[in-house]
Amino acid sequence: MKSSQKISTIIPIRSEDIELAQSAIDSISWVDDILIADSSRTKLGMSKVKEFAQKNNARYIYRKYKYSANFKNWAIPQAKQEWILLLDSDEVVTNKLKKHIQGLLKFNKINEFDGFGIARKHFFFGKFLRYGGRYPLYNVRLFRKKCRYEDRDVHAHIILDKSRLKNILPKDGDILHYSDRSFDQFFERFNRYSDCQANYIKKVSQEKKDIEGKCFFTNYNYFKATIKDIWFFIPGAPLLRFLWMYIIQLGILDGRHGLAIAMLYAFQDYISKTKYYLLIGKKVVLRRKVQNVFVYTIALIFGKKNLITNYRKCLNLG
Repeated sequence: MKSSQKISTIIPIRSEDIELAQSAIDSISWVDDILIADSSRTKLGMSKVKEFAQKNNARYIYRKYKYSANFKNWAIPQAKQEWILLLDSDEVVTNKLKKHIQGLLKFNKINEFDGFGIARKHFFFGKFLRYGGRYPLYNVRLFRKKCRYEDRDVHAHIILDKSRLKNILPKDGDILHYSDRSFDQFFERFNRYSDCQANYIKKVSQEKKDIEGKCFFTNYNYFKATIKDIWFFIPGAPLLRFLWMYIIQLGILDGRHGLAIAMLYAFQDYISKTKYYLLIGKKVVLRRKVQNVFVYTIALIFGKKNLITNYRKCLNLG
């Protein structure tokens, strides 16, 4: 049975992302409403993004950035249509996915669900990562306007009942994700994410939530949220992250790129915990020495002699 569903696309953006965002916006020119949600840090940046929105016939909204979930939850109610496709500025919708979504919107069957998980192809310094748990890694990006992200400082997901969620299989299309293009760009995002994560670890440690055993084993959403909350308090969490991505999820099959991303993601866990210790006034002398070993190893893998300087400048950890 046919339906008359329409769709909005929300693209969170900063002025630094404009060049990449053109590919993102070109890939969703078929939607009914495009909303550019700007969080630029300067008036000049805001002006550039506003001009970019006008050039692409998109609506423009602005808000100061606090953290991702907070920003997206503010933008979602301002979409015009019932269904929303959320696309980051460094992502592209494939033509196959476009056709599949258009097909979904034409029939009432879409109303059986509140959200759809979409597989993302993660390109790490130009290489598509097939292993290490990177693909297919489903993210709910097509959802009803009533949906919201969980209130987390980083790595938040749309809150949905599993019975109301369906995944769009890779054979029906992907989102191409070009997040990691250079070490400078990677560490800029790395720094921002680890700041947010450190603040969230502090929140969790201060709240001292009790874990409800029954919900932990029976409620999938509660289980995921709890694991995220306690992860950084597990001894050796960065090493466990590395082993999980590189060995258990076969990141080793992606060659040096698989090794590098497993190390960098483990390193991000480590730096987040280091920043948390700095927030609460603890000394981190030994942790500084260990982090230098991480960076020297990554520099050797990629032959980047200037990586140490760039890393120190970016993370400002001395």
